[in-house]
Amino acid sequence: MLNMLFARTFIIVGGMLVISSITAKINRLFETSLEMWMTIISSFILLFALMIFNDSFPLNLILVACFSAVIGWQIGPTINHFGNRFKTRKYFKSKGIKIKKRQQLTAAQRIEFQNSIDLKKYQSEWQNIIFKALFTTALAVFCSAGLVFFTSVDYGFLGWVLFIVLSLLVVMGFLNMFFFKSKLFSLLRPYIGAVIFTLYLLYDFNRLEKMKADESWGSAIEIAVSIYLDIINLFLDLLAILVETE
Repeated sequence: MLNMLFARTFIIVGGMLVISSITAKINRLFETSLEMWMTIISSFILLFALMIFNDSFPLNLILVACFSAVIGWQIGPTINHFGNRFKTRKYFKSKGIKIKKRQQLTAAQRIEFQNSIDLKKYQSEWQNIIFKALFTTALAVFCSAGLVFFTSVDYGFLGWVLFIVLSLLVVMGFLNMFFFKSKLFSLLRPYIGAVIFTLYLLYDFNRLEKMKADESWGSAIEIAVSIYLDIINLFLDLLAILVETE
């Protein structure tokens, strides 16, 4: 018999991913920096509200839906940025011109790229990159779940280790963005992030396994939000890796 907590958790995760996919498709670009910061701040406010009203059904489900929509609105421009970077690098590479990371195109280069007849070809290649990232993310999810549910290993020990490593990675990311500007760290960061969030999947599925006796909506939402964030961050890190390596 299917455990009620498992069923609710996976239904919530699936719903969150669908909502985020829709809003990410709608919002391809932030019109202003204010919109960007308001979106980021809103995501943290909604996440905090979820922590407070976790057991308040059905308010918790409404907050989950809003949080998913805001995250999708936030990652849409990120995915679009990766796509533009990939297609731009591919185009100018075919012309023998190497576009470095963070290098800004000149006005003439932008016009040349936008008027290129090869854009459809690069769009098709970009869709393949997205498929690879989605497939690898799904594979990581299924393998992580399989390791937890079909083995007797307890991955609870990963919690504090991953929290410390992720916190250090976030701090180093901000420092590198504004001060160090290390190309090596920028190159390695998505690889480290992909490993961290794959291990977080193991940890969160392990939490789900331990909490299976608790069938409340609050517990399902708590685990679902964690797994959802693992999946989103893993997907974005894999996308960043593929953009730089293809």
